[in-house]
Amino acid sequence: HGWQRIAYTFAVVKPVTKIEFFVLFRRATGKAWFDDMALSLAPFELARERVTPSLYGGNSIDYSATLSLPAKWTASVLSGRDEVYSTSGEGAGITLSWDGKDGGGEALPGGEYVVRIEARDALRDERMAHEATTRTKSGKGLGYVAWAESSMRRVLIDSLPTNATGQAPRRHAARKGAGLETRRHGSTLRRAEIALAGNEYESFQVAIRTAPGKSLDGCVVEITDLEGKRGAVIRSENIEWHQVGFVKMDELTAHPKMTHATPGWWPDPLLTVSGFDIPGATTQAVWFTVYAPPGTPAGEYRGEVTVAPENAESIVTPVRATVYGFDIPTESNLKTAFALMDGFLEKVYGKPLTPELRQAYGDYVLKHRLNPDDISRTDPPALEDLEHYYDKGLNAYNVLNMVEPRGDATWRCYSDLPAYTPEFKQSLIDQLDPYVAELEKRGLKDKAYVYTFDERGPEFNPILTEYFGLIKERYGIPTLTTAKVPQDPDVMRELNVDWNCPVSSVYHFDEAEKCRAAGQQVWTYVCLGPRYPFANFLADDPLVEGRVIWWQSYQQKIDGFLYWGLNIWSRENNDYQIDPEVDGPRLKWSITTGGRWSALHGDGELLYAGKDGPIGSIRLANLRDGLEDYEYLYRLAELTDLETAREACEPVTTSLTSFTREPDVVLKQRAAIAREIEKGAR
Repeated sequence: HGWQRIAYTFAVVKPVTKIEFFVLFRRATGKAWFDDMALSLAPFELARERVTPSLYGGNSIDYSATLSLPAKWTASVLSGRDEVYSTSGEGAGITLSWDGKDGGGEALPGGEYVVRIEARDALRDERMAHEATTRTKSGKGLGYVAWAESSMRRVLIDSLPTNATGQAPRRHAARKGAGLETRRHGSTLRRAEIALAGNEYESFQVAIRTAPGKSLDGCVVEITDLEGKRGAVIRSENIEWHQVGFVKMDELTAHPKMTHATPGWWPDPLLTVSGFDIPGATTQAVWFTVYAPPGTPAGEYRGEVTVAPENAESIVTPVRATVYGFDIPTESNLKTAFALMDGFLEKVYGKPLTPELRQAYGDYVLKHRLNPDDISRTDPPALEDLEHYYDKGLNAYNVLNMVEPRGDATWRCYSDLPAYTPEFKQSLIDQLDPYVAELEKRGLKDKAYVYTFDERGPEFNPILTEYFGLIKERYGIPTLTTAKVPQDPDVMRELNVDWNCPVSSVYHFDEAEKCRAAGQQVWTYVCLGPRYPFANFLADDPLVEGRVIWWQSYQQKIDGFLYWGLNIWSRENNDYQIDPEVDGPRLKWSITTGGRWSALHGDGELLYAGKDGPIGSIRLANLRDGLEDYEYLYRLAELTDLETAREACEPVTTSLTSFTREPDVVLKQRAAIAREIEKGAR
């Protein structure tokens, strides 16, 4: 119905003699046609550039640009006809940070300068040149610029503030605490503003960009209480901070909403450190998370966070937190199955896993409102773990993946058809009979289900029917699968599937509604796909998508959300325990799948292995915040009705492919929903 224009750019990595393309139209009836199809060489040009003079208040230039093709490039600063600075590199991204000095280290006056770009495409030796003129201010300026940033935007290693202007620091009297008595405090940024309900977490960032040649050394962080009216307070111990770390991503998947993105060091892990340094011409984010305990009085709370370097004015960020007049529950109203796999914990921490380590990871996942589950487990979860998690937010768990034991392997996803012998079936019965009886005895069975037949095709249907029938008839436990089962209540009933889980790109609302009307559930999942125009939370997707995906889950009435791995630590250098104090922010740990998936980052990895336990990520934090948004919608429906709450998802989302990627839109609608809840709760 109507036209689409689609363009793809393919990077040819070796000489070829012939290129053909084919256009396919699948799974459709009626008339379809194509027009204006063409194959041509991509133009070699600047796709984007940004010139920022005097960002730090004096004579300096920050420049960034994106080439349409990877190339060898040189970026120079010219004063008149004289070259005063030059840098070079290779790839699609160009960055230049000039400190206002000539090659001999002599400071130059402000005035008119030219940034000249020269690049050569290595494949065809095509050359290009480009110049941009700018005017700078005189003087040394500051050693940094800083700003408050949303938790839904990535602060890349070369990010600049949206309104890039340098400011002189604002003086503050010395204040006692955290060993900062003798340091002066200054500020170059607007305040951080967040809003949250009781029993909710909400994050913000302070981003710091150092001037070229000006490092910030020995940075420490100080946090005050957030104080409200009539003695109300959010204690500083309920505010955490982390240094945002970086992982290397050498090849990105093109995203039309991230045209500025270039390969390199990308932010993801949240590192617990006592302090940190920021090299010159680097942008470093500090991640803060505020928790309002249940029953926190509604109102406005104020305080500040300080990043204090040893060698420069401190950065003081005022914080204003609005607390809404209601709490959200500890146990989510949306089921999740995010796999936390023992096999990969064993790979890094060794065997046997201690209950303390396993539960530390489980508690961390529950703190982010996800179930510490494992859809691939071939041994039932430890009963003491279930009892430990039961009142901490656990709302569903997989009893067993009915496949061959994983043994010494890190995991086993599925078994081939010949494995399903009568002997194997009896071994499952022998394993499950006493275990399920113990679940019933301890009151743990009500949240149990059985997951098997991961993405299997129709050839598995007879076995699927038999084994899921066993689970339903013998144990009365729901069955969940990502097998290629239609969203059809009659077919699901015939196959003994209670909870169907198609990938999000083939979830169909109308069909799922028929299943729900028949007492069944339809979940969804993402993994290495789908990508744009669908939402995902891979490491080079827009960060906000990890939050919006839960608004979509509510709007689409999805019954549960599955993800194959929180800790698939099978990539390069995933074989050691990260020590942030020693390893620094640029980790050798990889989140790139590799091989034919060289542009796939973060698939199955939302956690990092730290020497003291789990290390989280900015993606996982956004998933938590989105699940908390889900609770706002759920509460609104309780006060009004389901359709009113679904309509309240607009303008954040109206379908699985139509949604905002603007953090301010999410926050504005969330605030409107909170006000409606407060009115209804009075």
